[in-house]
Amino acid sequence: MFAQGEVLKVRIIRKPVEREVDGVNLDRRAPGVVRDVSTSIASWLIAEGYAEPEMRKRERSVADDRPFRYRSHKSGRHNER
Repeated sequence: MFAQGEVLKVRIIRKPVEREVDGVNLDRRAPGVVRDVSTSIASWLIAEGYAEPEMRKRERSVADDRPFRYRSHKSGRHNER
């Protein structure tokens, strides 16, 4: 599946109750934070509901969360953020 030493990017969605797992300090894992972690820690965080895989190539911005605004076809633009 994954090679040993490989890392995955995860987005923390809930602060872990545990303070440490496999020697990794989890105290600074706050919701919204994106971290590169080992595949074993990533799997555990995801399985416990503390994180979700982060697939984006870049960091999210507030603009990414705004809904699309549709404009008329006359303006030449079909949708904008």
